[in-house]
Amino acid sequence: MISRDRVRFQLSDIDKNHAANARAAQKAFGLTCSQAYHAVRTEQTIICRPSQFARFLIWRSQEVDGNRFKQLNAELLPPEHLDCMLDVTRNAA
Repeated sequence: MISRDRVRFQLSDIDKNHAANARAAQKAFGLTCSQAYHAVRTEQTIICRPSQFARFLIWRSQEVDGNRFKQLNAELLPPEHLDCMLDVTRNAA
């Protein structure tokens, strides 16, 4: 059975790694380059599948020293949670 859990986190730019965060978001969530940079610049809250979040963290950690996971304010959401945020769970990545 496929998990219907979701992860909600804020794509904060506290660490000032705009490009690294945007590149990781672009690859992990199937965003265009401009969508990814906009999400970082505006500190979007993103909802994604746990597998997408894991890929984002892996790609982000390859480019950012001191990954600072805590700054993402990540939380696991139950399947029935609905939000009007940047929901990237339907993108192919």
